[in-house]
Amino acid sequence: MYKLILVILFCLHALPALSQEVIISSIPVGDCSLRVEANETWYTLRLRAHHPQHKGCMITRDDMLEALDSAFAKSTEPRLSDNYSSFFIGRLIDYPWLCHFLADSARRDSAWDKTKGRPLNGHINHYVANILSAKKLITQLETPFLNNGYRMTGVSVEKVLVGGFDDVPFYEGEKHRGLVPFDAMVWFRLTRD
Repeated sequence: MYKLILVILFCLHALPALSQEVIISSIPVGDCSLRVEANETWYTLRLRAHHPQHKGCMITRDDMLEALDSAFAKSTEPRLSDNYSSFFIGRLIDYPWLCHFLADSARRDSAWDKTKGRPLNGHINHYVANILSAKKLITQLETPFLNNGYRMTGVSVEKVLVGGFDDVPFYEGEKHRGLVPFDAMVWFRLTRD
């Protein structure tokens, strides 16, 4: 029994090492850095905004694409492999342009109840995933993936935040009335061509 407990403890201790993310590349973005990390155990890529002063980051679409291009172009170790199934970007609030896209899309959508701050039908996670799956958004993100044999085939979200336009980070447009989704944890599903 004692040996079994030791084996279990050893396995539990080793488990985090098996799922550690490796930093592939990092680029500076203002006061922040934007890192591409890979987890070869779970076949995931992650784009992580590192906030040294616990301030928000203002990462643009071009910053995202530059970070991904840099990671895919890297030929020395650690480098990307060929078998990823998802791309995690974390919270949308680090990517104000995505927050704005989500909030503006919901504001214009007749399937969103701006008074109650929820979709008229269905779950809010599914609703937000559908907005972020829009072809006009995916085509803005997928070029580095297409150039490296991947397609974005879907979006999953959780922990959606809803608020007024005053809550939307760096929003400079008209402050419309009503409640809209503006933040969530986001994964893009990848398929290898």
